[in-house]
Amino acid sequence: MPTLAVIRKRIKTVTNTAKITKAMKMIAAVKLRKMQQQAVNARAYSRKIEEMVHEITAQIDTTLHPLMRRPEKIKKSLIILATSDRGLCGGYNSNIIRLVSQEILESKKENRELEFITTGRKGRDFLRRVNLPIKLDLSGSSGSPDYSNVMDIANAIIKDFSDANYDEVKFIYNRFVSILTQKATMEQLLPITRTEVSEHADGSEDIKVIYEPSLGEILSSLLPRMIESRIYHTLLESAASEHAARMTAMDSSTNNAKEMTDHLTLVMNRARQSTITKELMDIVNGAEAMR
Repeated sequence: MPTLAVIRKRIKTVTNTAKITKAMKMIAAVKLRKMQQQAVNARAYSRKIEEMVHEITAQIDTTLHPLMRRPEKIKKSLIILATSDRGLCGGYNSNIIRLVSQEILESKKENRELEFITTGRKGRDFLRRVNLPIKLDLSGSSGSPDYSNVMDIANAIIKDFSDANYDEVKFIYNRFVSILTQKATMEQLLPITRTEVSEHADGSEDIKVIYEPSLGEILSSLLPRMIESRIYHTLLESAASEHAARMTAMDSSTNNAKEMTDHLTLVMNRARQSTITKELMDIVNGAEAMR
């Protein structure tokens, strides 16, 4: 059995760890509320753009627009991979890496090339280990998405997709379901389909709008804005999922630390009681020997 000094040291270490994990949980909770509020604020803008795009695509032929071009065969895919920069967030990153690994296997079966844009160090490090090409690395702000990163991603994918350098663009991230649930998700970002736009748009208003200049020019202006809003909203969801996962993981760690402290305290009391009993027996035996 460990000595009392060793047990007391372990109790102190575990108690200090519990204080740290509790503080990390509180910080993650504050950041989660901030990300949720930003997502709510961005939702109205995204919805309005998608309503306008839905109305325009219903009136013109969209097959000629480069961002709505559907290739006959997918030969090369660009994947935007959203992971966290730091760990201590449970299965947040491992779930995404598992989904990426499945996509890598599928691409090999289909003889399809893959290239990546990363927004977190964990995803970047994984891709480097498996020697997959990274087109753009925007690690460093996974927990608080920067809109300048959104513009960098949007500009890169819009130009390359329009030039037919990629046949599709996908987003792999953790979709925020609840504080306890974050689902690793793969969504298609490009090409944009008419069906996809109609699903996102809110068709509650039935108002005839006169557009100037031409509908094609307005669509060409709106589609990049819609892509930017989707990227931003997805990164906000990914950040919210990260903070929720970290909050849950730190809460579990704090509870485990408290349980360990209780167990070690019980062990310490037993050891102390054993020591006291042994000392009393020595005193009694010494008293008996002096008679």
